[in-house]
Amino acid sequence: MKTQFHSSLRILSVGAMMAAAFFSSCREDKIKYDIPETYNFDNVSFSGQTSRLDMLEEISDYIATATTPGTVLDAQRLRDMFENQNNPFTFVATKQLKDKCFLADQTLIETWMDAVANSSTSTQPAASGVAGIATSLDGTEHFLLDSNGFEHAELIEKGIMGAVFYYQAVGVYLTESKTGSTVDNTTVTDGEGTALQHHWDEAFAYFGAPIDFPTNTNARFWARASTQRDAQISSNEAIMTAFITGRAAINHDDHTTKTAQIAIIRDNWEKVIAATAIHELNEAKSHLGDDALRNHEISEAIGYTRALKYSPVKKITDAQIQSIIDMLGTNLYAVTLPAIDNARAALAAPYGLESIMNAL
Repeated sequence: MKTQFHSSLRILSVGAMMAAAFFSSCREDKIKYDIPETYNFDNVSFSGQTSRLDMLEEISDYIATATTPGTVLDAQRLRDMFENQNNPFTFVATKQLKDKCFLADQTLIETWMDAVANSSTSTQPAASGVAGIATSLDGTEHFLLDSNGFEHAELIEKGIMGAVFYYQAVGVYLTESKTGSTVDNTTVTDGEGTALQHHWDEAFAYFGAPIDFPTNTNARFWARASTQRDAQISSNEAIMTAFITGRAAINHDDHTTKTAQIAIIRDNWEKVIAATAIHELNEAKSHLGDDALRNHEISEAIGYTRALKYSPVKKITDAQIQSIIDMLGTNLYAVTLPAIDNARAALAAPYGLESIMNAL
């Protein structure tokens, strides 16, 4: 009887294992699907995001006209471009940037727009205490600076890249409310797909990459920044593969895989921002004696550093971000090499970039 009992147990055990293997195999078969090489899916629409990228490009182009002596910017036109009022663009724009901007920074960006317009009224060359156009020592580069050496063109562009594009992607769309497991992934709208698919597509569009990125590196804004740092941090393939894999996972209701891709996108995109800020500080170090180039590059670094704050799961605190900006001072003509080095180190540490900091 004892032998028969154990024999029966073995039979039951083998049967249970076979059943478990069968159901496991069924689950695995259920979630197997092809991952395309490009972001090529049915029912993809992100024209609104593309329009906002176009809008920022035109804002930047308009501000750049003020590097020609005698060109005065219209502050109201800049505000209209931010809010898309009074047909301020050369193309028909039906969206706006302001209503997608991180609420607490809408007024700040408008203040910067007023400041750059005010600086453009100066008829003097830029110098400490004097707003105007600064020219690089080799005579080839020109930047409009305020009286403390800040280039508001860069603060505005990087400010909108952060407070609109990055914030909307990682702080709005790649969250539970927009791409979580409870978001409608059944009802299909022709041309847009389900709500879940559409929200994911909108997040991807804010990255600024073409659908065949990184084979095609004709990218804009954040995807362009990623390409510039890719040799050091391998960000292009990581971010693009995660966006493609996540969209394929959504198509097959594979929320586990989709959620994993969100973490990959957030981590790598944030690293791109930190690495780019460090790169600009490296450039400023190499141009320490050139007021125009140094102040231009530090203004870019500050803009990128501020952008780090918009991720809900960032590796750096708001206090650390402000501390890094404070290290660089309130007058860029007075910035020192130790201050730049301290800011670089403080940026590198949260992202494990210390070993490649000098190469960025």
